[in-house]
Amino acid sequence: MTDSLMTTLGLLAVALLMLVAPAPAWGSEKAPALKPEIVLAIFGTTEPEAVSAILNVEKRIRAAFPEYKVHLGFTADKIRAIWRERGRDAAWKAKNHGLPAELYSIVNPLAALAQIQDEGPRPIFVQSLHIVNGTEFGNQKVMTQSLAALSARPANKKPFPYISLGDSALGKGSAQELERAAEALKPLVEQARAKDAALVLMGHGNEEVDIKTYRDFAAHLVKKYAPQPIFIALVEGKPGFDDLLAAVKKAKVEKTFLAPLMLVAGDHAINDMAGDEDDSLASLLKAEGIKVESWLKGLGDNDSWADIYVERLRDQILAYEKATR
Repeated sequence: MTDSLMTTLGLLAVALLMLVAPAPAWGSEKAPALKPEIVLAIFGTTEPEAVSAILNVEKRIRAAFPEYKVHLGFTADKIRAIWRERGRDAAWKAKNHGLPAELYSIVNPLAALAQIQDEGPRPIFVQSLHIVNGTEFGNQKVMTQSLAALSARPANKKPFPYISLGDSALGKGSAQELERAAEALKPLVEQARAKDAALVLMGHGNEEVDIKTYRDFAAHLVKKYAPQPIFIALVEGKPGFDDLLAAVKKAKVEKTFLAPLMLVAGDHAINDMAGDEDDSLASLLKAEGIKVESWLKGLGDNDSWADIYVERLRDQILAYEKATR
């Protein structure tokens, strides 16, 4: 059973629970006495070297909000299962020492929310660590809104009295959001410029939903950093690898600097972007006679990008304080 189907079935179960009683407005209940907590929602990664990006974002969020407890949640079932299996493998843990123990018992965001609620209803701020408001983000939005709509009698028994979700890094794709993200990518642009190479950012994308924000972001980067050549290619959806090849050939690009437009430099970055297989982005470019150099660091390792999520959380907290005055 696929992750998306599991998510859908879980959300349908929540929706059935919503029928028990009328639903009040999202987050409209008066704040309970218990201290708010934070849940960070991300797809996850199985690559030990890529975990640093997630941990850096978590570290900066903890530093910004030391009064709140922070929880991690991986949305991918297979990734969580792999980490649990590794947790039972003493030899693997010895070889990969230094990784935080929480990875070996990582849960999905819904389970993290349930664990918090089990200790007593309180405000919860869920922060998406995704790049765009795509399908993964959409699933988190449906989940949080559904849980927020659960009601009870008496009203003070409401299981989730206040729960909100922070936008992804690029969010709704406003000019301000695109500029903030573009500024965070300045070090990558400068690296590419120093190498006299075009910067190629590889994002995940989606075959089911066209995500216009990627194209808007590409246009914003090109305008902001002109005349530096910058392109975005997606593993799924448009603009795809074929679109990129056509664009770089048209621009007569001779050298490229590849970097992941992803929080972590995991399997996609290692294999789909920089891998040796014939269909990797690096191999396709080399086959056209274009020189390639790859950067295998996720955006989460970039403090400026990580701080975008800190700002998203700060917005959530301010909205909570305003709603519960």
